[in-house]
Amino acid sequence: MKHVLTFTALILTASGSALAADHFYGAVRINSANYKAHDMDSSARPGLGQFVPGDDSRRATGGSLALGYQLPSDWRLEAEYTLPRSNEFTSGSTRFPTSFNHHSIRSQRLMINAYKDFPLNAQFSVYGTAGLGLAHLQSSGWQGNPNRQYFSDSQNNLAYALGFGISYSPIQKVSIDLGYRYVGMGKTHSGANNFTNVRGLQDEQMRAKLSSSEISVGLRYSF
Repeated sequence: MKHVLTFTALILTASGSALAADHFYGAVRINSANYKAHDMDSSARPGLGQFVPGDDSRRATGGSLALGYQLPSDWRLEAEYTLPRSNEFTSGSTRFPTSFNHHSIRSQRLMINAYKDFPLNAQFSVYGTAGLGLAHLQSSGWQGNPNRQYFSDSQNNLAYALGFGISYSPIQKVSIDLGYRYVGMGKTHSGANNFTNVRGLQDEQMRAKLSSSEISVGLRYSF
């Protein structure tokens, strides 16, 4: 992830070397996100009965950093890094209704986002945004009690984002953004069970597909 972030920053810097310097901007964003673990019923718990849903959503606060460039015709292009965030989701089975899986998913993202601004007046504008990038997901957790651990595993997935928002520019070079976006981060899974189950096998695995719905407040500064 660090290498990808460095490479993206170098591309933006190099491609903008012949462009007007005051069209660059930096941004800091704080978001309140609802993380959702889909398809947990695809987890492997053979011979343990039917899937029992638990907590499949978590609300968390996080942040991101971005470097962007203001293009002609009110377009913007930016690279954004979303800081790591861990969330825990639960699910079980009918044969062992109190022995829930506790699936911890740590996520971070590096996205290339495009924005189209629609000015309303000198200070306010609305925008739409879409993004593609990389989501790095790490899965770990336990079953029943913390001594019954799963092996951890990680995945790098294609991520996408769609959103909209409103911007306010109180003074020259400074903008405050309020926006919403949906982010799909793809599938993740833990390693096999690192404990002895009722069959004496390592044939259990936690699985999920992660997404987030985010409301963010951001500050942009042009330089």
